[in-house]
Amino acid sequence: MIELPDLESELLRACLFIESFETLVEECKLESKQSVIADAIKNLIHFKLLIATNIDVSLTWVYDSDKMMDSSFKATAKGVEWMELNPPD
Repeated sequence: MIELPDLESELLRACLFIESFETLVEECKLESKQSVIADAIKNLIHFKLLIATNIDVSLTWVYDSDKMMDSSFKATAKGVEWMELNPPD
């Protein structure tokens, strides 16, 4: 089982439905720096717990990590399973 830091856990839980990067930054309680939040999202994508959905590109696997503002994110089935096995405190 993957152990996630608190920030990644918070972001994953926020992405049960599609959320824009801007919304995630605004609603994140544990971090305010966009660069740190972007890195946490990249980690979640790496673990296949989150996928990016680009507004101008219909293919979810086309993702540009330099343009996080253009993307929205949602939990994968693996991400939802992680949330079910790791309920919030």
